[in-house]
Amino acid sequence: MTSNQGHPGEVRVPMPEIEQSDFIREQRKKLKSALLEANNQGSDSSQRAKPLIQRVPPVLIGIKVDFKKYFEPRLVALGPLHHGSPKFERAEQSKLKLAALFVHENETTDLALFHKIKAEINDLKKCYCPEDIKYYNDEKLAWMFFVDGCAVLYTVHYGLKGDFKRLKIKADLLVFAQLDLFLLENQLPYRVLKILIGSAKKPQMWEQSITEFIGVNLITNIGSGQKSPHAEGQEDRQDYAHLLERLRAKLLTGAEEKRSSSMIGRMLLSRGDSRKDRKTFRSIKELKESGIHVKPSKTNNLKNVSFYCNFLGRLMMPRLLVDDSTISKFMNLVALEMCRDFENDFAVTTYLCFLDSLIDTAEDVKELRVTGMLHNYLGSDEEVADIFNRMSRDLVPDQEMYNVVTDNIHKYCNNPWTTAVAQAYYTHFSSPWTFLAFLGAIIGLLFSAIQAYFSLPDNKRSDHTP
Repeated sequence: MTSNQGHPGEVRVPMPEIEQSDFIREQRKKLKSALLEANNQGSDSSQRAKPLIQRVPPVLIGIKVDFKKYFEPRLVALGPLHHGSPKFERAEQSKLKLAALFVHENETTDLALFHKIKAEINDLKKCYCPEDIKYYNDEKLAWMFFVDGCAVLYTVHYGLKGDFKRLKIKADLLVFAQLDLFLLENQLPYRVLKILIGSAKKPQMWEQSITEFIGVNLITNIGSGQKSPHAEGQEDRQDYAHLLERLRAKLLTGAEEKRSSSMIGRMLLSRGDSRKDRKTFRSIKELKESGIHVKPSKTNNLKNVSFYCNFLGRLMMPRLLVDDSTISKFMNLVALEMCRDFENDFAVTTYLCFLDSLIDTAEDVKELRVTGMLHNYLGSDEEVADIFNRMSRDLVPDQEMYNVVTDNIHKYCNNPWTTAVAQAYYTHFSSPWTFLAFLGAIIGLLFSAIQAYFSLPDNKRSDHTP
């Protein structure tokens, strides 16, 4: 033992070298490698805001086994992740025909477009995990991008026009092909489409087709959303990772429509306690019984959810279109938000969970249909309720996104005065007949009061006085 001269009384004990086994050395090497990878991910995130084109996260596949089919292409494989599968052989021939038609219409050559894509192949390869493209050399990958990109642009443009003869595709097959365009594992780098559009004879026409295609595929597309030409021009100039990301961006853009509560409404909310029953949230049916009605908003923005109160409460949300494509789009958007390299606010996931908190049974779906908030082209109300309950199960939302809305709803529902107001409304004012009955009762009471007044002895004598 040796004493430290700088600090009397302190004793240092030399530690002998601990011999490390091969196992420990290997594990420490992995630990250092993991630290280096974590540091590199932090620096890369600032340089690459766009997510990679990748497979659906395994954790989502694990908790959504019954939704696995919605992540897989039905008719056509785009990009390298499902390329070469025997079940898409017929679609490969169709893609070649569509690519040839695109080249011919734009009065260019296949080699000219191929070489433009090959010139940027190093950057395009960065859009994928190296493991997913290790079996493709630069030429094979560039040719695949050329064929798939041309086929997508040609199909989108003439599919919107309904020109199935030019596409030489039956309408029902085209529907499946369009669904395949919004699968996470079936995406092309958006840069591929931009290269081909920039080389086209009329670039504006093909770009506008993509913009319109995104618009008609919105989950909130009911035909009443507000459109801004300036906003659409900005969308065309943005740099997206792929079509699925552009669809998500469109669903989260647009002015947020908010209305202020009246003075009486603010007073009612101030008397409520949002902390009571904090962990529970009421279904549409129960909200209606408490005096809260759902009203469709005028934009397509999924974040455009607000609550205001006059005498009764109003919950405003975007209209929702439910058809055969809705499940596939929702699940692939959720998968995109769960990708590790995609920094986002989980807006679609949070909206889906919020919607599930409103939909418990078929009666809730029916109420949303009656108010015009939900358009059901899928099946029965029971089927829609079951699907939303299953889609949102085990998902993790952003608890803060709709925090103000849920707080105000709880305040409204936990105020005993609002229950009395709602009961009076449903009893006397919910329909023209109940209102007329209420008005008739008031008039009857008024006439009875007048009759009673004039039947008093003093009033009778005053009538006979000369």
